[in-house]
Amino acid sequence: MVGSMTAVVLPRVIATPEGKPKRPGAIDTQLRALQIARDPSSWDDQEASATAVRFDDLAAVWDAERASYRPAPLADALARGGPWPVGQCIEIGSGTGVLTPLVSAQWKDTVCVDISAAMLARSRWRARVQADGARLPFRTASAAAVVIGDAPLFAHEVTRVLDGSGVMIWVNALGSDAPYYLPTSEITLALERATAGSWSSVESQALWGSWAVLRHG
Repeated sequence: MVGSMTAVVLPRVIATPEGKPKRPGAIDTQLRALQIARDPSSWDDQEASATAVRFDDLAAVWDAERASYRPAPLADALARGGPWPVGQCIEIGSGTGVLTPLVSAQWKDTVCVDISAAMLARSRWRARVQADGARLPFRTASAAAVVIGDAPLFAHEVTRVLDGSGVMIWVNALGSDAPYYLPTSEITLALERATAGSWSSVESQALWGSWAVLRHG
């Protein structure tokens, strides 16, 4: 039944240091991300193109501004959010590949997906695809895992490409201050609307960020 979710919150084990970055306009982006999660049909080609241009412009400075802190929440999720299924992983919003070493250490068959060609051009991972997360170029039920790091949630596509025992990892490097942050309850509801079934979650915080691992059933 939709809404019958099981949620587990794990205690924090990686402390929060001083000096958390601030992202201007984060609240506006969060509101838009929430709207997209609730109504993916509100996303269109024009917004996709504008988003690609925006991240193309950020590509040159992305690693210098973010690489030092973005991996911590995902590393914590991988350490404490398992067990993990075997198979292909799709990393959505992979950008320059800051998180890819962690993802590919768990799933050797990882494909990086980003809407920005300039971001992908800076990644060293061999399997890279420029694509819109709203229209993933993968077969239905072809992935064991989907990792989304600070990108919009298109639940209908995530649930389409995941197989029956698949898992989704959601990471926000700046937690509730991240531009694409969504509460785990909203992520769960979006996944449940897309599948008409229940999802369970495990979540926690690490450094400045937050993470959630979600499973069907």
